[in-house]
Amino acid sequence: MIAKLPPSVFLIIIANLFVPVESQINLALYGTVAQETTYTDEAGMSYTANLAIEGPANNNWEDGCSSTGHQAQTWWGLFLPRLAYITNIKSYYRKDEAHRMNDFRVYFANGSVFKKTELCFRDNEKQAHSYLHQSIDCNLSPTRNMYYFNRNTFIELCYIEINGCWKGFWGKNCTVPCPPTCIDQHCNPANGSCVWGCDSTNCMNRNCYKNTGVCYEGCVLGRAGQYCNKYNLAYNQTANILPVGQSNAGLSIDGLISTCIIFSSTASSSYLQVEFESLSALTLVHIVFGRDKTIADDGNAVYCSNTTDKWNDGILLYSGLRLDTDIITFAVCKYLTYVPPTLSGNNMIELCEIEIGGCPYRRYGDKCEHVCSENCLGQGQCDLVSGNCLLGCSDGWVGEKCDQACDEDKFGGQCLRDCSVNCLSSPCDHVTGQCKSGCLKGWEGLNCSKECSKGNFGWNCNATCDGCIVNECNHINGVCKIDSVCKPGYVYGKYCNEKCEAWHFGTNCNKMCNCLKYPCNIFTGECSDDGCKKGWKGDSCDQECVPGYFGYNCAYLCESCFNQSCDIFEGICRIGCNDGYRGRKCDMPVSTESSAIIRFGFFVGGLASMCVVLFIIWMVKNARRRILKTKESRQAIDNSNSNSNEQHYDDIMKMEGLSTYQDLTKETITVSSDYDQINNSYINQ
Repeated sequence: MIAKLPPSVFLIIIANLFVPVESQINLALYGTVAQETTYTDEAGMSYTANLAIEGPANNNWEDGCSSTGHQAQTWWGLFLPRLAYITNIKSYYRKDEAHRMNDFRVYFANGSVFKKTELCFRDNEKQAHSYLHQSIDCNLSPTRNMYYFNRNTFIELCYIEINGCWKGFWGKNCTVPCPPTCIDQHCNPANGSCVWGCDSTNCMNRNCYKNTGVCYEGCVLGRAGQYCNKYNLAYNQTANILPVGQSNAGLSIDGLISTCIIFSSTASSSYLQVEFESLSALTLVHIVFGRDKTIADDGNAVYCSNTTDKWNDGILLYSGLRLDTDIITFAVCKYLTYVPPTLSGNNMIELCEIEIGGCPYRRYGDKCEHVCSENCLGQGQCDLVSGNCLLGCSDGWVGEKCDQACDEDKFGGQCLRDCSVNCLSSPCDHVTGQCKSGCLKGWEGLNCSKECSKGNFGWNCNATCDGCIVNECNHINGVCKIDSVCKPGYVYGKYCNEKCEAWHFGTNCNKMCNCLKYPCNIFTGECSDDGCKKGWKGDSCDQECVPGYFGYNCAYLCESCFNQSCDIFEGICRIGCNDGYRGRKCDMPVSTESSAIIRFGFFVGGLASMCVVLFIIWMVKNARRRILKTKESRQAIDNSNSNSNEQHYDDIMKMEGLSTYQDLTKETITVSSDYDQINNSYINQ
């Protein structure tokens, strides 16, 4: 809040008081040090450049001091990573050889000690030996390098502090930014005053205080803040003042500090409310009061809310005295409300301008012309100046603006996670880690980090090893972990992945089922409800019928067969029927008379068969006697021709004997056939 004053009165005074170097930082700790040469004593001890900044802060050579060799020109230097203003140097010299530092110089440079240097100090009186502990103040241009330089001697430093601030900062511990209008952000590290003057580009009529950078006539239209360095969210938006009719509320947001509104009501509910076009991020509130008509000083309040009529339920951004400077804040809202102090009597408040620095939500830039990265955490909010994400990046993104995807083999929060080695190929999805081209054999899941579940293996874990005992197999190649046997229903092998053929079941498929219509279950062998084929029974139809039973499911008893002996499939009797039954299955009952005839037929047939057998035996014996008698009579006829005659005789005998035997056989067969015809005639009656 700045009072509307002429330049001679309005100047914000920043006291040019010296700020002790203790409030700045020791820059020596943030850079690197080096020296022209390094002295090494007879014992081999080297006195390197870094000993000068490590301490302790004393003059004792034994505690560690840096030392160059004796050179025609020699130096010790500090090299900083960026520009800094050096304000003071404290140094401790070697007490027993302090004269070696006489006539030394201290130079600032942005390059070599021999080029474009600025002299900070020279021991013209050659009195360094008199000041074992010396403090040197400097007020020069910012620098990146600082040198101790001398000729024809040593440079020996037991301890050194180099105090100052980085360019762009000042104050305690160098944490206060320079005024934004200081040219190129150069300000004095002791008091923050602009070193090279102020940039008046955004100041009304290009007027700013050269030391402080404050725009004392206000800002050009659309800018906000005492330095006019912010985009003005309030400019030409909607403003309302209560009680209605007190003043023209629009004058408070027209961008001109020369047009003002007046609060004169004594009501405690008076306020000025500014409505933004959309939800916005606020970083600054700057109110310009008219000094002449503003009497009340304490009790000012500023609220941020998302409703028009309940501002006091919103966020309190400020409460207290009227300020002549910016109110620095951060809030996200659609309405900003200024509540003045309670007025009494003739008291009034003249408000000339309310400026609200910030950007519409998720935008940034000098004129809020850029859009924050959608990869910023916190609903995509970013720094309104740089666009850097304030709360970090969403998974899969890095960089200050979270606009850089993870490297090829990284993913996740801050890109710290490695893509799975089980991805078929790179890259994985930089956000989720998902393997885009799928997984190697034996792996599954979003990022292929999960072994195939029990019973699965191979590409995408689509293959199964259900035949392995307890479904355990190698998740990559499917080899059963227990390789000595497979589950029932599978052919034995190292994969146990070949199922039994139809009608086979059990361990190694070594059992067969005889189900009636459909093959049995290859694992359990159980048949369907249709039952078993003829001659089989059991759940798997793999048990033959017990003696005396036959047919489907062995459900039938061949009780009419002699001794219940029958074929298990059709029930055909094997050794005849019980009395009173006939037929192949002995399932046809017969009368008593028929049974007697059959029995008589069997008797007669048996007797006839016996006679035929006896007759055949007699005929064979008789034939043998005749053959022997004929052979004996012929042997005496001609012994000289015995070989040929014997051969001829034998052939004749064989033919005669064979013909006789065959005739007898035919007769026997004829008799047997006659018997079968008689027996069948009785059976078929």
